[in-house]
Amino acid sequence: MKMAYFFDTPREMLFSFLSFFGKGFDGGATVGLKIEIALATLFFGLFIYFISKSWRRSLVSILVLYAIVFALVSIPGIFSIIGQGGHPIQDPMVFLQNSIADSSTISNNLHSSLQYSSVIRLIEISFNFIMGKIMLLISVAVLLVWFYANFREKFKAVIKNSRGERVAAYIVMVFLGIYISSVMFSPLRLNWNDWLSVITLCLSFYFSCMFAICANDTADEDTDKISNAARPLISNTLSKWDMKQMGAVFIVISLVSAYLAGYTAFFFVLTFTALYYIYSVPPTRFKLIPFFSSFIISLCMLAAILAGFFLVSPIKYVSAASPRLILAVVVIFSLLSNVRDMKDISGDKSAGIKTLPVILGDVWGPRVVALCAMFSFILIPIFSGFYILFLTAVPTAFASWYFINKKPYSEKPLDKIYFAFMFLSFLLLLA
Repeated sequence: MKMAYFFDTPREMLFSFLSFFGKGFDGGATVGLKIEIALATLFFGLFIYFISKSWRRSLVSILVLYAIVFALVSIPGIFSIIGQGGHPIQDPMVFLQNSIADSSTISNNLHSSLQYSSVIRLIEISFNFIMGKIMLLISVAVLLVWFYANFREKFKAVIKNSRGERVAAYIVMVFLGIYISSVMFSPLRLNWNDWLSVITLCLSFYFSCMFAICANDTADEDTDKISNAARPLISNTLSKWDMKQMGAVFIVISLVSAYLAGYTAFFFVLTFTALYYIYSVPPTRFKLIPFFSSFIISLCMLAAILAGFFLVSPIKYVSAASPRLILAVVVIFSLLSNVRDMKDISGDKSAGIKTLPVILGDVWGPRVVALCAMFSFILIPIFSGFYILFLTAVPTAFASWYFINKKPYSEKPLDKIYFAFMFLSFLLLLA
């Protein structure tokens, strides 16, 4: 069954809304479809009446449902209005065709080995992916509202446990990959369709991180009782069954989002998810192996950067990514990721997990971790060749030493200076 949409101008959209999907048959609602929508809204109104015993609520519910259905089928026209700044000049169909033709990311959804029977068919496939991304964002928003309305305490627990600073770090890596690609293949312009792909990719990494958190917290239950007692699984806010259910939902949303963002994005998100899973969960649980665990985290960072890089890169071959870039990411984050073990020292000691700070002890552990962090920042301007970044790297390196060795240890100041480093460095590069 084909999904039909209205490609209406604002005036045509108003007419279609007031006349119950317009009078025409081409490209709009057929008589049969109009009857189905009318019956659906009528029965929905009757259902609300039998529950509330209020005709007013029943009529309002019918109007709201009709407005929602109309908005969904009018999405192309709505996005045409938004994309043209509220003052549409181009016809919605022409606007969408031009958006597809000028897109830097639409090729991610079109396999180069396939042959298309016509340009129209090519545009149809591209349009389907655009609508898929939009519908995904709407579906996720509705799902979150439903989750909050029905399981408010669990919703708050999930948000509180989402490790916002770590998730943000991976999202920043996605944008770093986009920035590197835009520098390599300049000029590279992104239109609204491209930003839709970027948002979808970021959403995919967010939910992949949420899946990793569910898997990690379930596997780390014993150590978290000592070092992370506030986590929802330990405080009984969420059960293991809750974590498994949410993990299943998160991974499905992540993979669907990645697929809609593009084939290369799907590959790197799948790689990212697999790496985090073997890092956290038995029988592999590579987080127990010193140094190798840091290497796994560096590969996760690399996957996020390459996902952003290839999302906008006109060349989809692996050789397009510089070996120097790959080496830099692996070395820098292998050094820097040791910081993550600092807050779990007590729990890791009790569980016999040999992280770098546990092996070296309470005195030399923080010092060596701090040295690794310092070197990681100093290496950034050396690897990148942008020596102006020493202006931000050196102060950040010394600040890292101070906060890693400060007693009692807190991760929050480090997160702040790391994000400040990224922001200020970006400003220096743009100056």
